Amino acid sequence: MKEEMSSVDIRYIVRELQWLVGSRVDKVYHDKDEIRIKLRTKEGRADLILQAGKRFHLTSYIREAPKQPSSFTMLLRKHLGGGFIDAIEQHQFDRIVKIRVGDYTLIGELFRRGNVVLVDSDNRIVAALRYEEYRDRAIKPKAEYRFPPARENPLEVSFERFLKLMREDEDLELVRALARKLNMGGMYAEEISIRAGFEKTTPVKELSDEDLRKVYDAMLETFNDEPRPNIVFKDGNMHDVVPIELRIYEGLEKEYFKTFSEALDEYFGRLTIEKARIEQTKRLEDKKRQLLMTLKKQEEMLGGFEKAMNENQEIGDLIYANYSLVERLLKEFRKATETLGWDEFRRRIEEGKKAGNRVALLVRSIDPGEKAVTIELDGKKIRLYLNKSLGENAELYYEKAKKFRHKYEGALKAYEDTRRKLDEVEELIEEEMKKELSVKKIERRKKKWFEKFRWFVSSEGFLVLAGKDASTNEILIKKHMMDNDLYCHADVYGAPHVVIKDGQKAGEKTIFEACQFAVSMSRAWSQGLYGADAYWAYPEQVTKQVPSGEYLGKGAFMVYGKRNWLRGLPLRLAVGVINYGGDEYVVSAPVEAIKAHTKRYIIVRPGRLKKGELVKRIRAILEKWGYRVREEDLNAILPPGGGEIERVVE
Repeated sequence: MKEEMSSVDIRYIVRELQWLVGSRVDKVYHDKDEIRIKLRTKEGRADLILQAGKRFHLTSYIREAPKQPSSFTMLLRKHLGGGFIDAIEQHQFDRIVKIRVGDYTLIGELFRRGNVVLVDSDNRIVAALRYEEYRDRAIKPKAEYRFPPARENPLEVSFERFLKLMREDEDLELVRALARKLNMGGMYAEEISIRAGFEKTTPVKELSDEDLRKVYDAMLETFNDEPRPNIVFKDGNMHDVVPIELRIYEGLEKEYFKTFSEALDEYFGRLTIEKARIEQTKRLEDKKRQLLMTLKKQEEMLGGFEKAMNENQEIGDLIYANYSLVERLLKEFRKATETLGWDEFRRRIEEGKKAGNRVALLVRSIDPGEKAVTIELDGKKIRLYLNKSLGENAELYYEKAKKFRHKYEGALKAYEDTRRKLDEVEELIEEEMKKELSVKKIERRKKKWFEKFRWFVSSEGFLVLAGKDASTNEILIKKHMMDNDLYCHADVYGAPHVVIKDGQKAGEKTIFEACQFAVSMSRAWSQGLYGADAYWAYPEQVTKQVPSGEYLGKGAFMVYGKRNWLRGLPLRLAVGVINYGGDEYVVSAPVEAIKAHTKRYIIVRPGRLKKGELVKRIRAILEKWGYRVREEDLNAILPPGGGEIERVVE
């Protein structure tokens, strides 16, 4: 399975991502060996991922950012945040990408272990993911950044140079010669061999110059082929992700994508989620393995204790079951040892065995030190102490059985405790598997044109738009306000322009809501006011024309003629999820407008709560209702400044 991008992959992705040039760097995140750059592009938000030694593409698989940003993160944010991407390049044909933002360049090394390095306009290293020293270059602060030693670029090599390289070691097979001499992986070397019409194992010495010309042409054709991004599957599992159609994968299952970035994201995103799933349960799985090992040892101990307990119990019972015999043996052995001594006793027992004496044949061992004789009855060895009575000998075995019973009971309790812990860990693993991963895929639909603005749908069903800043105010009035619309504006400096689409058909309720929206989205909210004035007018009254000698800045317009005033409009909005055009949107709007489109909403007004805290509280309520909303999206729809929750309607 593919683990990292090739030089060919990087060539195609760099060409594809040129549309990101001009995008603004909003924020930078760093986690382990991954750098994620949050961009504001002409198409909306985009997340660019650069993983050292692995990959570079746009992503929708977002890993939860660390709560405490690293020092590397802070440096990247300091130098890149707010800047615009001026260039995205591949260094020659190497696995190296360069992202230039103003005076700084972020260099991603995607070979071997990889690295991410930030350099300034003098090519001096500002920061790096990791600092290292090599034989020919050093990655350390203030040092000049040097690329690894140059390798042959197959896209720039002339046929004469190609021929010379291939002839340097003619005993090599074609596929090996291409891979070694021309900076490409074995897979693409094999693909070129197929396209040229030769077996990959053909020795170079068997190929004529004309044959090698075919190989050269096939190489250029492959590396300049039309993109057809796809993920290749083998036996139902992902095997590779490639930017073009490859003949080496003919007959295999494939999934095609519109862009190579989407294909890479899906491929590496699935791998990332699988790894995150493994990481999420790794500690618990390790604990489970330890408990299973403990359980196995405890089972063996239980078996041993149970066996010893039963054996000692059986021997005690056996002594009493053979009372007469054992009592007689004790008396005879005791008398013999006292009369003859232990050495003579042993000699006579051995002689008795040879003679087939029934008593002697019962004896298995003699221990003078312990004054004990071991006999065998019914296949069990019984150690008899001659200085103890039959009852005392039996009691020794019963006592041992009792001790092993206690050990067995203790071990059983420990076993049951381990079993309980194992059940708990297995439940936790199951719960973890159900939990949302730290890496999640964000499905992004294409934004509708009106989402560039603040907007809502009035209680009467009319679309109401408002500018977010000077640029969107300018666009709204110049491009989107038509003759049959209505224009609204608050009597507050810097208030947004508001347009009611098809507003000349709207009733008083919609006009009231649009004007209330205008005052609520103005600075009056951040100033903590509870009411402000607004007016409405016709589109033909709004113009850029000003008296001679005056000038209107970007987003500013003049309104001539009668203004229809609404006084003392309350600054009060509601946040809720509405369905518009078949899609669900989280919007903030006048309460009556939200109320007309949803049963659950949150009423907010100006207050002392900081906006960040207000956003978190609203987000928590929406999550309780089953809606996962990003804080930045809530920030975008709420008025400037703080506020407070007046009431939650469910």
